[in-house]
Amino acid sequence: MPRRAGQGVTGFAWRVALPEEAPPIPGLDAPPFIGRLLRMRGIDSSDAAAAFLEPERQQPAETHGLLGFPEAVERTAAAVEAGEQVAVYGDYDVDGIASTAILVEALRERGADCRWFVPHREADGYGVHAEALKRLGDEGARLIITADCGITARTPIAAARERGIDVVVLDHHQPDGELPDAIVAAPTRAAPDHPLREVSAGGLAWHFAHALGARLGAEARPRRWLELAALSTVADVVPLHGENRRIVTQGLRELARTQRPGLRALLEAAGVRNGAIDAETISFQIAPRLNAAGRLEHAKLAVRALLETDRSRANALAHQLDRLNARRRQLSDAAWLRAREQVERTRAMYEEVPALVWAGDEETLPGIVGIVAGRLADRYQRPAFAYAVRDGLAQASARSRAGFDFAAALADCADLLVRHGGHAMAAGFTIETSNLEPLCERLNALAESAIFDRADTPAEPLLEIDAQVPLDRVTEETAKWISKLAPFGASNPAPVFLSVDVPVSEVRRFGRNSKPHLGLRIGTWNAVGWQMGGSASAAERTPRIDVVWSFRRNQSGELELELKDFRPAGPRAPMPPKRAALKYTEGINLCVCGCRVKTGRYFAPGHDMWLSSWLEYDNGSKTTIPLTRVDWCRLPLTFWGGRFRKKIEEHRAARGCSEEERT
Repeated sequence: MPRRAGQGVTGFAWRVALPEEAPPIPGLDAPPFIGRLLRMRGIDSSDAAAAFLEPERQQPAETHGLLGFPEAVERTAAAVEAGEQVAVYGDYDVDGIASTAILVEALRERGADCRWFVPHREADGYGVHAEALKRLGDEGARLIITADCGITARTPIAAARERGIDVVVLDHHQPDGELPDAIVAAPTRAAPDHPLREVSAGGLAWHFAHALGARLGAEARPRRWLELAALSTVADVVPLHGENRRIVTQGLRELARTQRPGLRALLEAAGVRNGAIDAETISFQIAPRLNAAGRLEHAKLAVRALLETDRSRANALAHQLDRLNARRRQLSDAAWLRAREQVERTRAMYEEVPALVWAGDEETLPGIVGIVAGRLADRYQRPAFAYAVRDGLAQASARSRAGFDFAAALADCADLLVRHGGHAMAAGFTIETSNLEPLCERLNALAESAIFDRADTPAEPLLEIDAQVPLDRVTEETAKWISKLAPFGASNPAPVFLSVDVPVSEVRRFGRNSKPHLGLRIGTWNAVGWQMGGSASAAERTPRIDVVWSFRRNQSGELELELKDFRPAGPRAPMPPKRAALKYTEGINLCVCGCRVKTGRYFAPGHDMWLSSWLEYDNGSKTTIPLTRVDWCRLPLTFWGGRFRKKIEEHRAARGCSEEERT
């Protein structure tokens, strides 16, 4: 069972998986630790493991069974053959930008009269708008293809249809009820086990572009546009398994050797060398620069950069995007500090991290709320949203954690929202500021039900560690095998390890003054801790540390360690194991929301600590409860002890419980 191992300078608690939790996979031609890591990622057979370790050999998934897809290809092919003007209507994030570029190039290569449009984040807002469709129709478009948007745009599309314009929707988001009057090809409409169910809009556009080419008799070029599809897949944080893993693995190879002038210029502006390109290159170098256009100016700059064929113009666009990204970084850092202060005030008030965290103000730009939401979710390991206030409206972006479906939660709160959209892991919405408080209360209740009712949800931010390993036994060969698990990202995180009692021979700070980084020499390895420069003094005060780390390659392609956390080396008291594996004792009655129920508790042998409970109602049904629903006045002290008993007394004092209630 996992065990807790204290916490380090970041404030995260550490939880280490034990070897018996994930035994090696029999018959796998790889070291045993690779089998254990694969089991932790849901892969438990040698055949599935072999396929996972060789995504380069994987063939593209079949589109058979994808509703609306054949009709979309046929209608588009007919438009090309008839000489009709086709317009592509995209979105302002990397997924929308990349899918727009794929579709425009595919159509133009087949001889289509094609134009494109992406909305301005503030002037137009997210999604498909009737005025923009009308303008495209007035300019001659008879067919409009939406990319990464459109599945909820019933009213604008209905208006376009009345004007005689056909619409094809290529969107990977969830529908919110009745579909628009269009040919809708959406992976979310496919069967749950369909191989394209979780592709990004860029992945969908890649399949559409190749299907269109095949329909029009073009020569098959299976590597075409893979670098753009990989950009969208990584940037949109879709699960990196199955078809998405194939797209990213093969797309990264194409990105490393791309001759696309815009991408070459962006890589050069970011200081990236060919040998160091991986999924992190997209996440932290390319995607932020492309996104900066839509966040601060207009996403059409990024589309132009991807479509540009002239090297000098591509260089100019890349430099413009680089400058915008530098400004975006300054603004987002300031907004993040304000957001964290807001959350910490809430945390201090309730003495715990709430099920859902949120922050926002009038200073924050709408274009950077997604960045702030992502940082909140990462820092607190909770679903989070950040918002910017403009003219009585709050424009928000949401990021999920802990299995919380944000798109479904927003749909449950639609009566409070002006508009909303997205998918399980990332969503957006607009709301009148007067409705913010009731929305937060409702979303927090939904998050409590989805998260705190699960026995394995930590009460505090948690750093999950795959294994404890002696650092002096880690070699280049270890890293070579770990690299076979890449690309890393959503649903396939980079393995994280704990090494204890490691000697520190060098400590240095580097990078920006406001958020410096930390460099260490530990054992025989160089290690870097991003934005951990403030912890340099802690490393200087101790000759040996316990360190949590993962492998990385720097921009020169050299192997090093990435610090996740550390603490001074020394003996540590054992901590309770994961709740789901704990022993169980029945015991008491308590009053929850006015209901008398029988309850039990999980406990760790040798540790007097309450961890989780379930309730059995009079009708025999069972459920679990979060702390916020416990009637503290009626909770018997005899069942508890130690730290939690003190906590009960504190809650009772705060609530002014009477002696009658305590009996």
